[in-house]
Amino acid sequence: MKATEANFDGLVGLTHHYAGLSFGNEASTRNQLQPSNPRLAAKQGLLKMKALADMGYVQGVIPPHERPNIAALRQLGFGGSDEQVLAATGKTAPGLLSAVSSASAMWVANAATVSPSADSLDGRVHLTVANLNNKFHRAIEAPETAWLLRSIFRDDRHFAVHDALPQVAMFGDEGAANHNRLGGAYGERGVQLFVYGRDSSHEGKAPQRYPARQTREASEAVARLHQLSPESVLYAQQNPAVIDQGVFHNDVIAVK
Repeated sequence: MKATEANFDGLVGLTHHYAGLSFGNEASTRNQLQPSNPRLAAKQGLLKMKALADMGYVQGVIPPHERPNIAALRQLGFGGSDEQVLAATGKTAPGLLSAVSSASAMWVANAATVSPSADSLDGRVHLTVANLNNKFHRAIEAPETAWLLRSIFRDDRHFAVHDALPQVAMFGDEGAANHNRLGGAYGERGVQLFVYGRDSSHEGKAPQRYPARQTREASEAVARLHQLSPESVLYAQQNPAVIDQGVFHNDVIAVK
């Protein structure tokens, strides 16, 4: 079977800023309230994408989400025109305004978990949107991410885009940041490795300082949705001590 690997990058949004919203991410905390330059960041991202395309890679772009997320603020009780909603939020809940303005959707490793057609029983590429429910500013991404992915991968003969898992702690899912695929040729079946931080049946093995964002239950659910053969799936728990050092996504370690 002929198969191609495509690389997708997220484009930095206009409201990108350093707010320190991500407890457990020590880099986020260290850079809180530092000046940001969204325009320069977007240009840098585009240059990186062009460099890969020039080298012959299939390169795609996932656009930024609509920010500030006015709909989320209305759901939380702010009313009036869009301008009035923003003004009231900025005056009474500036931290909330920062959260709904976050450009964190640019980190597309957290957008979804992806399984190639070679691994799925129905021969389709499967994508499950991450619920990112450990942090409010990220959890609000799921509906728009689902819409964007269905717009990009819209032929259901070849692609299946699954909605995010239930927004509860048991099914905390951070997407591809805690997922790896081991294999040879793109068209041949590989082994998918799901790395989790917490298993609700073994809570004693969870980190103590920072939250474990990925659960085994979520990883198992994604494997079922993607119709993966059990003999081609591995589950491994990330060392809780490492999460407590601020490394909560396995891809931070796995690419070293």
